Amino acid sequence: MTQQPSKIMPAIWGGVLIGVLSGVPGLNLINCMCCAGVMAGGVLAVYLFRKDVDPTRPVSMADGAALGLLAGVFGAIIGGVLDAIFSTASLSFLYRIAEYSNNPEFQDMLNQFGPQVLTQGLFILSFLTKLIVSCIFGLIGGLLGVSFFGKATQEPEEVEPAT
Repeated sequence: MTQQPSKIMPAIWGGVLIGVLSGVPGLNLINCMCCAGVMAGGVLAVYLFRKDVDPTRPVSMADGAALGLLAGVFGAIIGGVLDAIFSTASLSFLYRIAEYSNNPEFQDMLNQFGPQVLTQGLFILSFLTKLIVSCIFGLIGGLLGVSFFGKATQEPEEVEPAT
């Protein structure tokens, strides 16, 4: 029985795709289409895993689900780091919304919390949301990847019995 290759590196590369497509402002708009960027990361993880697997062995749905889930976790971490990098732009956007809202209660609330508390709170909320969504849709992407790339690419060689 051949040993199965590691799922970590394909999942990390899938997570990089998820993280970049969900953490960079502007690129994150691709996820408005049913989390297409997150699912693409799960599909990428299965594609890269398929390249390391014995070509006579199909990739199972369990492998695809695990790869997609791992890619989602890595993607949430990478996306969270990118969110932290771009958080000053998000905070200034929030203050601009408060300025144009003409709602003094909203403006007072923002002033009461202060920028540091708001940045930390937004980061935690964003990370938890990103973790849940990335895991769910990464798993779906992993399952889709199995349907695209999971079939065995070669027939197993038949061994003739010794006479």
